[in-house]
Amino acid sequence: MKPKRLVVVRFRQDRNKWEVDHANPPGVWPARSRKLFETEAEATEYAAKVAKRLEAGTPAAQDPNMTLAAAFERYFRLKVRKRSLAKDRRHAEHLKAAFGQHTRLKDLTAARISAYRERRLAATSLRLKDAEGNPMPLSAASINRPLQLLRHLLHLARDEWGVLDAIPRVKLEKEPEGRVKWLEPDDEARLLAACADSGNSHLLPIVTIALETGMRYGEILGMTWERVDMSRGVIRLELTKSGRRREVPMRQAVYDALAKLPGERQGHIWPEQSIRTAWETAVERAKLDDWHFHDCRHHFASWFMMRGGNLLALSKILGHAKVSMTEKYAHLAPDHLRAEIARTERAVEPVVGTKGTTGDEDTAQVLDFPRHSPVAQSVERVTVNH
Repeated sequence: MKPKRLVVVRFRQDRNKWEVDHANPPGVWPARSRKLFETEAEATEYAAKVAKRLEAGTPAAQDPNMTLAAAFERYFRLKVRKRSLAKDRRHAEHLKAAFGQHTRLKDLTAARISAYRERRLAATSLRLKDAEGNPMPLSAASINRPLQLLRHLLHLARDEWGVLDAIPRVKLEKEPEGRVKWLEPDDEARLLAACADSGNSHLLPIVTIALETGMRYGEILGMTWERVDMSRGVIRLELTKSGRRREVPMRQAVYDALAKLPGERQGHIWPEQSIRTAWETAVERAKLDDWHFHDCRHHFASWFMMRGGNLLALSKILGHAKVSMTEKYAHLAPDHLRAEIARTERAVEPVVGTKGTTGDEDTAQVLDFPRHSPVAQSVERVTVNH
């Protein structure tokens, strides 16, 4: 026998309206639902429908007038374990200010969203300035991140919550291909020397780990001795950006850097949780232009591939959820690419023919290449006279 669910109809003197209040089945959010009506008859009719649905074991219909603020409140209840929760909250506050927190989801039309995007395209950064000191336009990523959150919210409202029957198209700006940089050996040596001269004794081992493993800034600063296996030569990462555990193998430079650290081998390895000032000073002393800490990850990945590394292995080391995320590192610098072409070129027996001959000579031609290709420039046309 199904438990009886109580549906209450009451008059709200503070609102001068009739309210229907009922509990939802276990597992349905919110735990209780309330809806206001102008007349007692409307409230009673709605309450009867709710009671019938609850008796049949189905929840009451979701509120079709859900506001943006209410939608985000529900979203954050569902996403309490999300690693980017703090960023999502900032984007949510921005969106509520831009559209109005009491705006109903069904009133977020494609035209309103497009107008918001156009305003963002015309806006400038509060932090970044160009060479003349003028504020720079917002990047495509800065425009897209709140829009991506809004798009996800609308999809949830339609597909899981049943609040919307249809959702508007949310157009995103095209973002440039991810930044991929690496240091040449002399640049890397200058950076490490500047780190060694730093007053922060942790800077050199931290940067060494970044350059030799491709680990993210937060992953390195969150390292604990309990997750460093010196006997196996691996660093175990539990809380990663992709939400997956992974093991990062140590190169000798990383092993040596960790082995030289003083103190007890327990707890967090780096008591200081920021190296920003020391890092920026070292980069300046090394005379590296536009070099950020995350570029150390690109440096590791690029050299890994240029030295013949495997793309799938790199994807696992970096902790990418999909190999497609690693493909941007598959590029090689021109010098390395030419060297690889030369290394893998196979020997081909000349095919002797009469193309272009006068009849008095045989011309040995192997292949025809585009006129300006590097291979064409290296092919020697040989005339064999008998």
